[in-house]
Parts: sequence; C-alpha cells; structure tokens
Amino acid sequence: MKLKTLDLIVTEDCNFDCSYCYQEKDGKYMEPSTVEKAIAYFHPFFEEKAHITFFGGEPLLAFDTIKHTVSLVQEKNRNAGKDIQYSITTNGSLFTDEIFRFLADHGFFVLLSYDGLIQDETRKPGSRVPTLEVLRVLQSGRYPGIKFATNSVFSPATVNRLSESLISIIREGVANTNLSLTQNVPWDEAALKTLEEELDRLKSFLAVLYKEKKIAPVSYFQPAGRETSPPAGEYFTCNGGYDRIAVSPDEDVWGCGKFHFYLKEKRDSGEFSTYSFGALDNFIENFDTVHPRVLANYNMLSQDCYFTEKQFCFLCEEVENCQFCPVTFAFATSLIGKIPPWACRIEGILRKVRRRFLMEIEGIQSVREV
Repeated sequence: MKLKTLDLIVTEDCNFDCSYCYQEKDGKYMEPSTVEKAIAYFHPFFEEKAHITFFGGEPLLAFDTIKHTVSLVQEKNRNAGKDIQYSITTNGSLFTDEIFRFLADHGFFVLLSYDGLIQDETRKPGSRVPTLEVLRVLQSGRYPGIKFATNSVFSPATVNRLSESLISIIREGVANTNLSLTQNVPWDEAALKTLEEELDRLKSFLAVLYKEKKIAPVSYFQPAGRETSPPAGEYFTCNGGYDRIAVSPDEDVWGCGKFHFYLKEKRDSGEFSTYSFGALDNFIENFDTVHPRVLANYNMLSQDCYFTEKQFCFLCEEVENCQFCPVTFAFATSLIGKIPPWACRIEGILRKVRRRFLMEIEGIQSVREV
C-alpha cells in the first residue's frame, strides 16, 4: 500500500437535499479519536506527495474535525517532510472568513458544487445567489492560497439547460469547471438526444473561446485529454485499496468512499464482505492478512472485467476508451461492475462531441485523443 490519497468522510450529515444525491444522510460525524488513529496509522504509508480529501455529506459541518486533522498531519510531518495536500468537496453554504483563511493558509483545493442557472432547482432553493458570491470570492484572489474548481451535475430532468448553465459559469471567469452527469437514474432516448444537442452547443462556445484565448475551461474538453487516461492498449483500473483508502465515520475502511455509500446499508451482503477492509482497529491489527485478501478483489475492478446486460466489456471495441467507475453505476444496476446501457450511450456521445471539438479547433489532436 503506497497511498496517494486518504479519503476522510468526516460527516454523513448535510444541510442540502440535492435532487440527484445518492447518499443516505444519517447524521453521523467522525470522532476525533478516529481521525487520530487514521492519521497515526496511514501517515507512514503516504507517498512523498499525497492528498487528504475531506468528504461528506457537507464536510464543513465538521470544520473542527478538519482543523484537528490538519494539525495532526503537521505534527506527524515535522520530521517526515512529505508534501501532503488537502482538498474538500463542498456546497459552499457554510463559508466564513475564518474558513476561507484556514483553507488558504493550508493550500486547500476546493471543489465547489455549483450547478449554475439550475442551482435553485437541483441543490437548494435560494442557494444560487449565495453560492455565486462564494464563487466570486474564490475568483477574486482575496485568498490566494486556495485553488478551486466547480462541479456541475445534470440529470435527465435538467440536461436541457446544460450548455447555458456551464456557459454562465465560464463567463464568471472560472478556469476549471467539471461536467458531471447523474449515474444513479436511467437516461431515456429523449434525454440522450438532448444531451448531445446541449454538448454540441457547449462545444461551439468552447471552440470559439479556445481560438480566441487558447483556453477550454470545461475539463473534459481540454485538448490535453483526461489526465487519468490509461496508455494505449491498457484498460482503466480502479486503484481503490492500493493507492487510495477511505475511512467512514463509523470506522469502516474502504478502497474509496463511494463503496461506503453504496454498501453501508448492505452489511450482510456478499459485496460488503468483498470490498470492505473491515473496522479500522482490525485493519490496523491485521493489516498483513486483511489488506492483500481484500485488495485482490479490488484488483479485478478494471474496465475489461465489467459487463452490460448484453455482453462483457472486453468484447466491446471501445473498451480501451471507457473509464467507468465500477461502484457508481451500482446505484442504478444494483451490482458492482455492471454498466447500464444508457451509460455506454453517454460515453459514446461524449467521445463524439469531444472529437468534433478537437477537429473544430484545427486538429490540435488527432482522432486518437479518445
């Protein structure tokens, strides 16, 4: 185990009730003793450059826990000298000057959940204007230690406003915005058709912007391609358990936090025992036997091992181009590694529109890009 990322799910509570959220909110918070055990044990496994990510729920509801974690890491790191960075995914509703200053002082990367023009419909009524103000503060440079990006989520019900919402965010000057599509509900033919039309509109806007300013603020459309793309001839593989570990408020250990949210209510299932590394105390005490046994199951989570209703993914000619998270789609299919047919359609649409974008900006990359 050589950790690049430690995910701490500091709370499962949230002050929003987003329409597409797949998490069950049960109000749990991580205890200080859990943080202390986790940092003490996992710190020696960190690579020279590593990340600690704070998740929820809404992690800023547990701001004291975040501060305590950073203090523990600094103490542990005095002699080790590792480059440990921090990130947080937040809805932005709880920011104060104290929080801004703390995140800036410790070089946090902030992923701000913001859906642009549909924010009041999808996340929380009345939240658009306050979140936009947070965005503008981050954009202003008042807290230069903070790096940030936005993440916008669209579902079949809201996909018809995808292009205008993202364009509104870009016009605020945001240099890095992520486009996310809900994966826990089905996309019908009408929604898929609208998705392609909206992506085409976004593509045309980005192509003009790129020709003028040499920027493409939506991560998927950046000419360099996906940073996580595997080399040609290889398959996308989940690295959960190998270079990433997650700890939940009730001290369960997972390869990543998504497994926790999918399986936490399924303790009696075979999938739970397959992917859970067990309780933190037991993991620490029996690492030499527990870790390799469970890691072997995570090692099977590569794109060529997934399947759809019709075939195994290794039989598909596009298998090298896909990067499906094996657990995310389980919220829709009820089985880890099973990919719904509409997900394949979405991937195809994204590749097609990206290819059009690259051709429109004068062939900066060949069709091999995806």
